[in-house]
Amino acid sequence: MQRNTTWTVPILLLALLRTAFADEPKGVTVSLRVKWPGTSVLLEAAEFLASQNSNAFWSFIETWQEPNNEVEDSCWGVVDASASQHLSNGSCMSLQQALAARQYTAKVEMLRNLAEIPQGSCCQVKFAAQTFTEAGQLHAALQKRLQPSSEPQLYAFDHIYSSDPQTSFKIWHADNASAAVLYGTPGTTCFQDLHKLLKDAVTRQYTEGGVPLTYAVRPMLLEGCPQLGPCSLLGTGEVLHLAGYGVEMAIKNMEYSALDDSQVAAAKQAQQEAGGLDGGPGEVKGFLLGRLLERKPELEQELLTFRDHLLAASSSSSDQTLKVWDLKDLGLQASQRIAQAGDPLRLLTDISQNFPTLAASLSRLPANASLAAEVRSNQRSLPAGANVMLINGLPVDVTSLELYELMDRISAEIRLTDMLKTTELQAQDIQALLQLRASTKSLDSSSIRIDLAPYSHIHWLNNLEKDKKRYRGFSRTVTDLLIPSFPGNLPSIARNIFNAVFVVDLGSAHGIGVAEAVVRAIGSRWPVRLGLLPIVPEALLKSTQKGVTEASTQQATSVSGQAAQALQVLDSTFGAAACLAFLSELLPKDQHANADEPATLATAQIERAFTEAWETAAGQLTNPKASPDDLELAAIEPEDAWQQLQDSTGVAAGAVLQTLEATKFARSKGLVTADQEGSLWLNGLVFGGVLGGPQQALMRGIFAEMQTLQEHVYYQAIQDDTPDILAELLRLEGALQRYNPRILEKPSSPDRQDVRQHALSGEGNKPTEGWLSQLGYLYPPGAEDTITAITHWICADPNTKAGQGLLLAALDHLQAAPAAEGAAARVGVLYNPADTAAEPSLLARLLLATTQLTSRRPKIVGFLTAVLSDPAQLTQLGSSYNSALELVQKSGLNLQAVGRALEDAQLSQLDDQLKAQAELSQKVLKLPAGCSAVVTNGRVVVVESAELGVSEEFGTEDFGLLELYANSQQMAAGIQALLETALTEGRAVAGSLADSDYGEAVGEAEEETSVARLSNAAMLASSILATHGVAEVPERSQGLGQAVGALQGHYCAITGHSGGAPRDDIGSYLHVDVVLNPLSKAAQRVAPVLEWLRSSFNASIKVYLNPERELSDMPLKTFYRYVLPEPSPAGGMPQPPAAVFKSLPPRQILTLNFDAPEMWLVEPVIAEHDLDNLKLEQLGDSPTLSAEYELEALMLTGRCMDLHARRRELVTPRGVQLHLGSHKQPHLQDTLVMSNLGYFQLKSAPGAWTLQLAPGRSRQLYHIQSSTGTVGNSVQAEALVEAATLDKDYQTAVAIGSLQGKDMLLRITKRPGFELDDVLDSGSDEKRESLWGRLTSWASKPNPLSEPALGAGLQPSTEQQLSPEDDADTIHIFSVASGHMYERLQKIMILSVIRTTKNPVKFWFIKNYMSPQMKRFVPEMAAHYNFHYQFVTYKWPSFLHKQTEKQRLIWAYKILFLDVLFPLNLRKVIFCDSDQVVRGNMAELWNMDLKGAPFGFTPFCDNNKDMEGFRFWKQGFWKEHLRGKPYHISALFVVDLARFRQTAAGDQLRVVYEQLSKDPNSLSNLDQDLPNYAQHSVPIHSLPMEWLWCETWCGNSTKEYAKTIDLCNNPLTKEPKLQGARRIVSEWPALDEEARGFTSKVEAQMSLESNESQNQQQAEIQQDSASTTPSDANPGELQSHGGGDGSNIPSTLQYLAQQAEINHAFQEQMKSQRQEKSEL
Repeated sequence: MQRNTTWTVPILLLALLRTAFADEPKGVTVSLRVKWPGTSVLLEAAEFLASQNSNAFWSFIETWQEPNNEVEDSCWGVVDASASQHLSNGSCMSLQQALAARQYTAKVEMLRNLAEIPQGSCCQVKFAAQTFTEAGQLHAALQKRLQPSSEPQLYAFDHIYSSDPQTSFKIWHADNASAAVLYGTPGTTCFQDLHKLLKDAVTRQYTEGGVPLTYAVRPMLLEGCPQLGPCSLLGTGEVLHLAGYGVEMAIKNMEYSALDDSQVAAAKQAQQEAGGLDGGPGEVKGFLLGRLLERKPELEQELLTFRDHLLAASSSSSDQTLKVWDLKDLGLQASQRIAQAGDPLRLLTDISQNFPTLAASLSRLPANASLAAEVRSNQRSLPAGANVMLINGLPVDVTSLELYELMDRISAEIRLTDMLKTTELQAQDIQALLQLRASTKSLDSSSIRIDLAPYSHIHWLNNLEKDKKRYRGFSRTVTDLLIPSFPGNLPSIARNIFNAVFVVDLGSAHGIGVAEAVVRAIGSRWPVRLGLLPIVPEALLKSTQKGVTEASTQQATSVSGQAAQALQVLDSTFGAAACLAFLSELLPKDQHANADEPATLATAQIERAFTEAWETAAGQLTNPKASPDDLELAAIEPEDAWQQLQDSTGVAAGAVLQTLEATKFARSKGLVTADQEGSLWLNGLVFGGVLGGPQQALMRGIFAEMQTLQEHVYYQAIQDDTPDILAELLRLEGALQRYNPRILEKPSSPDRQDVRQHALSGEGNKPTEGWLSQLGYLYPPGAEDTITAITHWICADPNTKAGQGLLLAALDHLQAAPAAEGAAARVGVLYNPADTAAEPSLLARLLLATTQLTSRRPKIVGFLTAVLSDPAQLTQLGSSYNSALELVQKSGLNLQAVGRALEDAQLSQLDDQLKAQAELSQKVLKLPAGCSAVVTNGRVVVVESAELGVSEEFGTEDFGLLELYANSQQMAAGIQALLETALTEGRAVAGSLADSDYGEAVGEAEEETSVARLSNAAMLASSILATHGVAEVPERSQGLGQAVGALQGHYCAITGHSGGAPRDDIGSYLHVDVVLNPLSKAAQRVAPVLEWLRSSFNASIKVYLNPERELSDMPLKTFYRYVLPEPSPAGGMPQPPAAVFKSLPPRQILTLNFDAPEMWLVEPVIAEHDLDNLKLEQLGDSPTLSAEYELEALMLTGRCMDLHARRRELVTPRGVQLHLGSHKQPHLQDTLVMSNLGYFQLKSAPGAWTLQLAPGRSRQLYHIQSSTGTVGNSVQAEALVEAATLDKDYQTAVAIGSLQGKDMLLRITKRPGFELDDVLDSGSDEKRESLWGRLTSWASKPNPLSEPALGAGLQPSTEQQLSPEDDADTIHIFSVASGHMYERLQKIMILSVIRTTKNPVKFWFIKNYMSPQMKRFVPEMAAHYNFHYQFVTYKWPSFLHKQTEKQRLIWAYKILFLDVLFPLNLRKVIFCDSDQVVRGNMAELWNMDLKGAPFGFTPFCDNNKDMEGFRFWKQGFWKEHLRGKPYHISALFVVDLARFRQTAAGDQLRVVYEQLSKDPNSLSNLDQDLPNYAQHSVPIHSLPMEWLWCETWCGNSTKEYAKTIDLCNNPLTKEPKLQGARRIVSEWPALDEEARGFTSKVEAQMSLESNESQNQQQAEIQQDSASTTPSDANPGELQSHGGGDGSNIPSTLQYLAQQAEINHAFQEQMKSQRQEKSEL
């Protein structure tokens, strides 16, 4: 309460303050609306609940009732309160912001677009290809025996009802399933009736005897429903405005305005006389700021900033200029002002967003030496000016901060915190757990090393240390690894440093490739020791089924088996040289024959290779020094040796079993699976697959290993005298004895049942917590009284062999030596019988009774091991209880306690516990009855299950792998360290997790200790954190948490609470730590976000100010606003968000730049003035300029990959063409895949769409394997991608249901027979023409008069109608203009083309930068002058370095995206600058032969000698680079789009651009420099000089031949463009007069139509108001509500700035007062 009094200032004074600086400045208001109608807030709330918890969603739609007698103004609070009942306090805050930001409007609109339902009904059900509106009809249909139906189609985003989500998922994907979808509004009578009926149909199996049923609900408002009340309709019927974007007002002349020196000196002297503020004026515009400071000293910094606003408003921008020495300490001065403020976050926002008006006054502030010293100290840890943001310890990229992505993240953090609270750990420890995610490194399975020692199954082919002849001249010094070498070269060291083993099937085509790579590498003397581990597929399959005899028989006759046996016999008989000779002979003799066909291997080839290798090797044994055994071998003829191999006799005796054992060995080590071709083992690292071929895989592995070896050599861990480098390396890197992909790799699918992560506490898992204390645990020796953060639950039936084997492996693991690193582990046993109704066996009861003993625990493990490993004891145990007690007594356990538990009186209680364990296994952990599984901190790994088709040998080593996974992916090691600290400091958990009355069942009732409680809490916390996943922190951001934590904050740190109050760490869900340069572009966006987090989420915030020192230039030259959700006023609906600028300099020329998220395509739709050249003083009496933008499209972007490509360059299948559309209109948008990361981009809108491979070559060569089109953007690339859900293999479903658009992964695969074909064939002109025919034969025809836009009523052309794209006579010209002046010139260019070109013309306008007026004008001009047009646009790809200046962006759009900017059936296009006048017939240029080049440009003229000094291409770098080629001008060029796409010219230009653009000194003239620089790889055809003439470069002698005249800027005269146009181009004035006259006529007509429309709307509003309809709000009125900067905490500065209207009487009074004071 005390804090609020600091903002109390007399109202009259505030009014005076407002009027004082409101007479000159002008403002700008910018808003953003969506293209679709407003959506229901009620349905958005339902979608938010679904994103949090499916149970909350179903509860909400079942309980929601439309309130009686509610008015629209109160409905917002009603919906909020109703939804909040199903959420935690933290999630309620997320709900309020999600509704205010309309976060789920796209999801609601997507569901609406899915429905194809006629009007007049409140609810409808789609079921079995029928529509039902009444419950009775639907009930009858459900009881019938129905056939499976694919309609309606369900998606991953659907709300599917089931009490068992896993079961519903399986039913949904079943082949014989049927689905029912309910469309309707929750709360209506029909919705409740139909929902109850379908819910019962699922739970009570109405369809029993028929097909399985899946029920989904799609909430929506059906038009014409009479039951819809005002709360259900809230948010509809109005324009919907969004937040989440930034608006920048840039000073176009880049000059800063301030007071001149004389004014500053006079003000300083007056201030000193008046005792004013920090050397500034004490009286400004009649206000005695010194006296205000005396009354309100706590507002000093706010008053100083207010004074600066007054000074800036009262002075012209050109009155003073900051000198370089004034700029030097601006960063420190701004930091000082902020740090000393009463509300530093508010002031941080104000200074960063309005810096140009405050810089002069800040420069006069004396710098604080203490703050400067602290900043210098902190900048030893972080670079000066660096910006860092951490939320709960995880980094946030401030350069790409986007609101809706941030809201998803905040919501996830709140849910995670709520789940961690169920562990009952204290708040301090929960916060530490959240911070732990950033410091825990994700387990990289590719970095795990496997030890294959003693290598008895490896056939080594060379040895660098022993083969001195082959490796003569090689160094033996390992330090040579540190010597720099050329890329691709390996150091020649005769040591076995690199050891590679190919695990391979020699009988396969891949095996032949490996043999060739090995032979070539050894022949080329690669410094790598190479070996083979042959596997036999038949043996591999049989070994998985434990059938050895049959495997031996089958593999003896297979090609793979014969090759492996031959290699085994040669190696054991003669050694490595014979093996290498055998492999050489296996290779095809003609390396060029059938190069496109995969090599095959036949028995005859193996026989020939074996006999020749035998003959050569045996011949080398016949020498005088040969032993008798050698002579005996040499006497065996090659043919006899081959026969022995066939018969498995003689020298080949045992070869079959040896190859079988080798295959089993490879499988046991995890090096190969039944569905895998093979792998590469390199120094212990395992590389699955051989992308790009064995040789490339080997090279990639070697260079990936190089750094590790260099580090060990550098630190002398490996030296010249190291006897076995491989063994030492494996020891240093902690190599494992086994690699099990199922354990170490993350599950590839969320529905995978054999390996999955389960949260043991939190959302819907309360039953799990109830059984925690009922489980007894077994511990490693000496670990009984320590915290164990890893808990293994052995879920098994102890009466089965599989269950007993798994229990034994766990017990053996406990008795093994404890791990040197990581968390300790314990083992619990869960009973999982195959028949839950059967009486538990004596063994099961004994297991439970002994594991719950609390004394003599070290003996329990030995006892159970002895019982389970001895068949005799198991037999004895099954005979009687006395036998069991006898075994217990022999083991030394507490006989009395166990005996009491097994007495008849206690058996029922014991059996109840076993029954509870079975329920825990089967209902909570979702395990099949009777299966064997290990659950490690909630991670389920099924070991044996007939239902799931899993059967695996699980040994002691696998438990080690589970703990390795737990220490990293489940963060167990970090959790144990944190909880040990908590135990040391006396913090424990509440007692509910440890309360137990089961100890008394065995006679040893004890209270759980803090250690046991913390161990339970560690298990729960680990399972929760693992469910959310280890944070994938980018490498550049790793360690930021530690760096930020080490910073000093006495002077330069601010907190998120006014007055510098300490953060409320305990009560906050979000802990935000920020390092921020207050004068940076990042600060302009981050500062208001921090205010929003503070006010909306009660976030705990700490900001370390990190300014740049020694500035020499203005750090910020723009005004900026970031638009955030508006607060809800007293429970009412928030005002539409908008960017509001007040007090902008009226005399400056400003440019408005819209800063949209990456996935938004935005364009202006309402703007009366030129947004490129704003001069606010021209507004006249209007105080504010209003502009409105529209969300034109949500972007669908993605990566297209062919992971099975035979060639590396085809992994990203450049040139593949894609279509996006609906079922009825499959081709609404098209694009092609870039080679740059396989990137593609399409415009989209909320809805479910179909993505197809385009007909023609793309569909002929490829089919879609899988995609992530209908799953969320959060799905990682390595996660299982959803298979194509449609019935054709060339298309897949895509769902757009988020304001974040869609970023997807599309995996395609070559069809059989086309593996080596390229979708972009190159060759002769005839072949190119043929290719073009294939590419365009299928292309559908886009609307010739509008830009294709999903959801915008696009009507494709029919086949009979010839579109301009297919009309050979049509000339296609594209152009771009920004700003009203260039649009004026563009109209003249269009008129000149039409006058001189007789062919039909179609103009293509790049829409990104067109003004609303021009977009409305073009259709009128096209109709009047009879030409076609189309608007095109492209969103800048995120992977390309983005330009920041608007002009450079426009230049880039001219050249970088030519291959994807236009429809794929457009063959050629001409670019023409807006400021050109065309005199020639464009048909001549259109029909010109470009000689195979993708485009043609005109070279610069060189006959105007006055400009010789400006021809930079004739000297220096450009002269050397061009090597005689001309430098071309980009004002006019023609593009052969077919050739451009065919040669992937766009990809090449983007690669060159990415290399050059990051250097600020390169690409000065981007649109010209880029193609000219790249013309050696992307050739340019030079057009005749007469096609482009400009006075600047060309002499007047050639002007009469000019076919186009360009109004080039003249660096000598700097003549204005319009003035030069009138002088240079004789016909220009007439063309200008005609264009202006027609423009005036069109604008007058539009104005008349607009007035009529407004009058009609006003009449409708008045009529609706009279009828008291609550839902019809006037969009115009909505736009008038300005939003501020997105925060609702009061401050003097904001309160002063919010008064927009000026009281004339007060103005006159203040002028009079100032005049009187001046006279005095």
